[in-house]
Parts: sequence; structure tokens; C-alpha cells
Amino acid sequence: MSNYLKITFVALIASGVLFLGGCKEEEASENMVEAALVGNWSNESTGDNLRTFSIQSNGSFSATLNPSGADGKGTVEGVLIREGNEYKMNNMKEKTGKEWGGAVGLYNGTYVQIILSENNTVFTLSCEDNSAVREFFGGTYKKQK
Repeated sequence: MSNYLKITFVALIASGVLFLGGCKEEEASENMVEAALVGNWSNESTGDNLRTFSIQSNGSFSATLNPSGADGKGTVEGVLIREGNEYKMNNMKEKTGKEWGGAVGLYNGTYVQIILSENNTVFTLSCEDNSAVREFFGGTYKKQK
């Protein structure tokens, strides 16, 4: 009986230690884009060539574009996930029902390079890995006031 009490006591102590001081859950880190990217951007073109971005601090974005004069201008929503010096475009969906919109989701997980310049009032979006992403989203954008 004495051994039973010792084992029970040790088990209670061990479970108390694990409960009170055990492994801590990792804090969920929020996705944050560079602060200078937050805002509204435009390539300042006209007609079918006009492209705009609206970027939130958590990386969510909305982009209006008309790739290759396809089915007309549409809106893509998604998330930019910062990974080192690049951003991964993810959760992209075309929200206005354009025929070309179905292709957007095929490019989830594609890495893009976003370079800020001119005192953070201009950014250039390029994609080394995928010419379609360059065609859809690539270019130089100016911050709108």
C-alpha cells in the first residue's frame, strides 16, 4: 500500500508540474506586411490597363485588374503573406464573376517580389517564377492619397 501512495503522489506532482509549468502554446503571430505597403495603390494607367491595389496591415488585399483585356475588369481578393523578402499570394478569389477569375486560384502560393521606392510612394510587383502572375498583377504602382 505504501508503494501505491508513493506512485500516486509522484503522479499527482508530475501532472501538477505539467499543468502549471508545462509546454506553453506558441503565440499565434499575425501576418504583417511592411507598414509602407498599407494603403491604396494604382498603376495610374487608363482604360483596360488600369490596375489598383488596396492593402491592409494584416496582408489582406483587393486588386482590380483586367488581364490582357480578357473579360473586362474584375476584383481579386486575397492575402499577402510575408516570408523574408518576398510575399506569398494566397487565398485569391475573383469576386465579380469574370471568366478569367477561375484561373486566379491556380496561382495561390506563388511568391512575388514587392520593392518599395521613391520614399515608399511607389512599389514594383514582379514574379520571378510565373509569367501569368506577372501579367495579372505585375507592374509599378503609386500610392494614392
